[in-house]
Amino acid sequence: MDRPETLRLATLADIPAAAAIRASAVTDAIITPEGMSTWVSDLPSEAELYLLAAEIDGQMVGWCNAWRNTFGSDQGVGTVDVVVLAEHQRQGIGTRLVTSGLQHLEGIGIHTVRGSSTDSPGPRAVAARFGFAEIHASSTSAVDPRTVAPLPVPEGVTLRSFGEIDDPRPIYELDMEVSRDIPGDEAFDSMTLDQWSNRFWRNVFADDDASIAAYVDGELAAVTMLRVDRPSHRAQNNLTGTLRAYRGRGLARLLKSHSLHRAAEAGVTIAFTNNDETNTAMLSINHELGYQHSSRLVEWERRTPTA
Repeated sequence: MDRPETLRLATLADIPAAAAIRASAVTDAIITPEGMSTWVSDLPSEAELYLLAAEIDGQMVGWCNAWRNTFGSDQGVGTVDVVVLAEHQRQGIGTRLVTSGLQHLEGIGIHTVRGSSTDSPGPRAVAARFGFAEIHASSTSAVDPRTVAPLPVPEGVTLRSFGEIDDPRPIYELDMEVSRDIPGDEAFDSMTLDQWSNRFWRNVFADDDASIAAYVDGELAAVTMLRVDRPSHRAQNNLTGTLRAYRGRGLARLLKSHSLHRAAEAGVTIAFTNNDETNTAMLSINHELGYQHSSRLVEWERRTPTA
């Protein structure tokens, strides 16, 4: 007979177990207790973060987090994220977790709920059951950075690592501009400099050596941000973007080649990146650098009838 699961509110002490569950479900991304703790601690109280654990015999087998997206101008948009260990799926645990997460979001006035999953039958069935519609899809790809040679730096272009930059504001302002041009519905237009710095500056999500900015004639033009997890010898891109005035000069490819080379020097043997399937420019750059498709992720959305 199946053993019944118990749902309980989770705390920061549950993050290591939750990270292990999430990492087992998404193998082509970096998911660590340190990263999850940094992300959770960064959310403001207005996000009204909801953490829920599913347990069987005291062992965590499922996880849910739900929150309001406070970084966008529409405060009625929220996110739900649910994962269940593979050996405990198809037992109704995910359904209970999603139901509880949606109830929390509805209770705080969320009219549009978004989430993401791997493109596989199980998550698709859950999404359909709860009335989620597919709004975007993205491709995750991977490359061995040891196979990528750094491209020659053109005359007039200077590369600087984040560790060589004292003031994060120009990087933040570039991120805010280029993020508006990245396909997808995730909004960051209300993110402040302090919020951005807490998430991306001098922390686990952007390696100070492998994250690089390009300057053209002394003016900031492009950025690539790379997370490096040295214990697992893996890396993951968070952003590569070029200001509109400097596009078409090959700066993104230049930056990524140098970033990957630095990651390889740090012992990284595989690097992941994720791009919307309609972002043909970046997909082409990744192909030129040797990235190979790894998996497909689906973005889901569920609107209330009055939304």
